[in-house]
Amino acid sequence: MATDWNDPNHPAVQQMANASPDQVPPDQAAQAVKDLHDQVSPQDLKPVLEQHYSQMDPEQMKAIVAQLQQQLAQSGNPQSQAVAASVNPDNVTPQQAAELHAHAHEFHPNTVEKVVIAGAGAAAVGGLAVLAARHFSQKK
Repeated sequence: MATDWNDPNHPAVQQMANASPDQVPPDQAAQAVKDLHDQVSPQDLKPVLEQHYSQMDPEQMKAIVAQLQQQLAQSGNPQSQAVAASVNPDNVTPQQAAELHAHAHEFHPNTVEKVVIAGAGAAAVGGLAVLAARHFSQKK
């Protein structure tokens, strides 16, 4: 079942809002995060991303940012290449990580799916799904 992020009372949103990241099955978390990116604008998602990256292990955040940066640098899109060049993975802030992620979400959704959903690991994806559910379940 797809997660309806525009309905704060949607059963999947409510279930994840009341769970911890390790309680959300990896396949359910991956689908929820994919639905999240399909349904929510980058601007509306950015506060959730900032919180997500601020709670992430710094080494894991650095790895995800480096992968996003590499993909955007190879995109052939000058704007994306400039965004990628503006971030240094070695001293990236959660805000910069969220900005990079939001840019990729808006202009290169396949990159987000490849790097963040498929490549970040179950714990990171579960954490993002739970944070998003808690955030959007309060938007009544």
